[in-house]
Amino acid sequence: MTSDIKMTSDNRGSKTQLTTSTLTLKASDWEKNLNVKCRVIQPCNNIHEETVIILEPVVKTPTVEIRRPLEGDSAVLECSARDLPSGEVSVTFLTNTGHQFPEVTYVDLPRGQSTLITRFTIPTTHQKKEHSFKCKVQQSPSKLWQSTSTGYIFGEPSVELLMVPNTGKTDQTLVCYGTGLNPTITWKPTSVETAKTVMQAADGRVKVSSQIIVRQLKWNEAEEYTCQVTDQRKSVQKSISVCTASEPITPLIILRKPRLAAAKQGSEQITATCSVEAAPNTKVSWLLNGNVKEGSTSQPVDKPGSKTQLIISTLTLKASEWEKHQNVQCRVKQPCSSEHQETVNILDVPVKTPTVQIRRSLADVLKGEYTVLECSARDLPSGEVSVTFLTNNGHQFPEVTYVDLPRGQSTLITRFTIPTTHQKKEYSFTCKVQQSPSKHWPSGFTGNIFGESSVELSVVPRNPDSEAQTLQCYGTGFNPKITWLAGSTEKNAVAQETTMQADGRVKVSSYVTVPLDEWREGVVYTCKINDFSTVWKSISDCKVGEHLAQPPQQYLWGPSFTVMKSDGRAPVTCLVIAHKVKDFTITWRVENRVTSQDVIQEFPRNHNNGSQSVQSVLMLSEQLWDKYDVSCEVKHRCMKKAQYVNISKIRDPKRPTVQVFKPSDSDFSDSHDSTLLCLITGFYPADISVHWGLNGRKLPASRWNNSPLGSHSSGREFSMHSALTLPESEREHGAFSCIVEHQSSPNPIISTVDSIHASVINSVPAVELMQARDELVCLVYDYSPSVINITWLLDGVKVPHKHTTRPAKGPDGKFSVKSQLHVLASEWAPGSKYTCLVQHVTGSSTQNISKEEIIEQNIYYNENLSDAIIEDTAEETWNMACAFIILFLLSLIYGCSVTLVKVNTARPARPFHSRDFK
Repeated sequence: MTSDIKMTSDNRGSKTQLTTSTLTLKASDWEKNLNVKCRVIQPCNNIHEETVIILEPVVKTPTVEIRRPLEGDSAVLECSARDLPSGEVSVTFLTNTGHQFPEVTYVDLPRGQSTLITRFTIPTTHQKKEHSFKCKVQQSPSKLWQSTSTGYIFGEPSVELLMVPNTGKTDQTLVCYGTGLNPTITWKPTSVETAKTVMQAADGRVKVSSQIIVRQLKWNEAEEYTCQVTDQRKSVQKSISVCTASEPITPLIILRKPRLAAAKQGSEQITATCSVEAAPNTKVSWLLNGNVKEGSTSQPVDKPGSKTQLIISTLTLKASEWEKHQNVQCRVKQPCSSEHQETVNILDVPVKTPTVQIRRSLADVLKGEYTVLECSARDLPSGEVSVTFLTNNGHQFPEVTYVDLPRGQSTLITRFTIPTTHQKKEYSFTCKVQQSPSKHWPSGFTGNIFGESSVELSVVPRNPDSEAQTLQCYGTGFNPKITWLAGSTEKNAVAQETTMQADGRVKVSSYVTVPLDEWREGVVYTCKINDFSTVWKSISDCKVGEHLAQPPQQYLWGPSFTVMKSDGRAPVTCLVIAHKVKDFTITWRVENRVTSQDVIQEFPRNHNNGSQSVQSVLMLSEQLWDKYDVSCEVKHRCMKKAQYVNISKIRDPKRPTVQVFKPSDSDFSDSHDSTLLCLITGFYPADISVHWGLNGRKLPASRWNNSPLGSHSSGREFSMHSALTLPESEREHGAFSCIVEHQSSPNPIISTVDSIHASVINSVPAVELMQARDELVCLVYDYSPSVINITWLLDGVKVPHKHTTRPAKGPDGKFSVKSQLHVLASEWAPGSKYTCLVQHVTGSSTQNISKEEIIEQNIYYNENLSDAIIEDTAEETWNMACAFIILFLLSLIYGCSVTLVKVNTARPARPFHSRDFK
């Protein structure tokens, strides 16, 4: 590079010259180069050169700190750096907001010097509590090192007041710490400092401390001491006293109320005690029902390892005074705390009415302590109670037990041994729990625990599948023992159990298992109870009485006459239903004579309800059944008297009335099966047989269904019905018969119907046209089905007619009908023709009549009228000629009419038929 050379004068006394050379570059260029070299060339010598590093390398990372000097101006900061490289560096101060102060200090560190301290006075504009500060040492734009920030050195002052722990028996030391820019400490009340320190905190704030000593007496008087810290014309303070310096102590108060047992034992003075564990200088006082009473307090005793003292205070009054008050209160006042108190009721009020029971304990009996009683009470109030035992005659035993129940315990059990003087059968016992003369709760009485023993013996219901019978014995007494005897032989029990009854008597139970065969043989078993005296009971199968409480059900019925008719024998059946039918015997008597011949007895049957049944059948001849009474006698093996039922053949049977009802035409016309109904009424006895036949052939039983029997209120007549199904798919023709067999008739009673399908089979009607006086009659008959239409025509023209009857059904199932047309002879013109037009499903037919025709005079019988109608002559010219004939006919018709009226009153009306007119 080219440099500027400036020559100077010769050095005096030397052959050398001083030459100065400079190299000028831009600052940015210098930053790009690490070193610079100056080279010197003398005319007669080698080249000489000198090199310097523009930026010295960093050997160790420099450390930069910012701090305040403890002495001098409080607004001066120091930037201290170490391990810096030699050469020129700059020092700059900044705030926490990023503001950089313009005052920059440049220092050229010579080689070998690596430390630097630079001071900076904070301008008043930045002496504010929200500012903190830091400094930066920079070698080049790319190499710089910063300190951490100071604290808020102009921030608010702070105070901390502490108490130095001690045993409580020496003077108390208090230490106050103040922190700020330049804080000072003042004590209230004014106290002499025993120690004072000033130190610089790492954050640049000053921390001062002051210590004073307070005398123990003053400290325990709870006087308050205040430490005030002043900084930058601002003050903060804290106060402390014995009350605030220590944690509050909750006193432990144990109040023992006066023992009422002492009053009952005649003591004059009774004392209540209040034990208090609390802070020193605690005061104890007494209140009785809210009134202050003077007590006696002992000297406090320090409790080792604690800041508390034990204080015992007592309140002593006469026994009579205690009885007058409900509660007593011990009040405790600590120096730095509110009052605490403990109250106890002299007589606590029970929340629930106490329950008192007297009993004997089974555990005591099993241990051999037979005469011990327990008095058990629950829901008792806390406090002292007495327990007393008494007898049923009012004697109170002198042994009185006093129990002080703690709070939360409401139950009590007291034991008492009955003296031998009172171990007698006439005594029962009770106990009484007493709180005061006016408050006591008695128990009920025990039974007469020393009374006579009792025994109960019973049979346990047996499982039908079991081959053994279990017997159960209960014994009750003071201490009963059970012994079993089978006959006169002692028998071991299967199981024995002992329980205690509510009345204090012991109940023992014992079981024995007896083989079923032995039991049914009637062996007598005895249960013996041994106690103060011996009692026993015996039992056997026949003494149980189960069969007496449940008599057998007995049913007896005679032979069916159909069986007799087919077999020639008369079986009489006796059915017995009982719990155990094997215990019963069945005996037959014919005319009061026992018979065992021709007797068939079935095996017993078991039923779901636990009962059994057996059936015995006596086969008699028909002659014996017709002649004699028969009885079935049933007797239990343990009963002396038998149960029997009699039966005999009915001597006055009633013959049934049998009627068969055909189905209606609508039943046949519908597409389903129809039914023939046979009604059988008024028969006695109930034994009856009903079946159906067709053309003399018996129909299968699946075709008909017989109803149950129904009886009249008198019970002497029965009725039933039988329904025969007629399949719709197949129409059977012929005579259907309902055939009834009954004792009242030696032959079957038969009711028959024929042509049941005739009313629905197409039959061509027969038509006859007849003339009467002033009318024409068209008679249509022997047709089916019943639907038909009759129309009158005069010379082919339809004319209204007088009346057409409803179709009438005849016994053969076919129908007949008639139609009447009113015609006056004077209005009937010669040559005119009347026509009866009949329209039916089978076709149409007509019958004509004209005035020119000579017709046979006919009469017809109108069944709606009981008189005969005289046939009118065809023409008036014939009247004279036929007068004699007409008079004869009138007399004949009169006689026939009287006869027909009598017949019609005896039978229902029947439909018209052509023969009625001939």
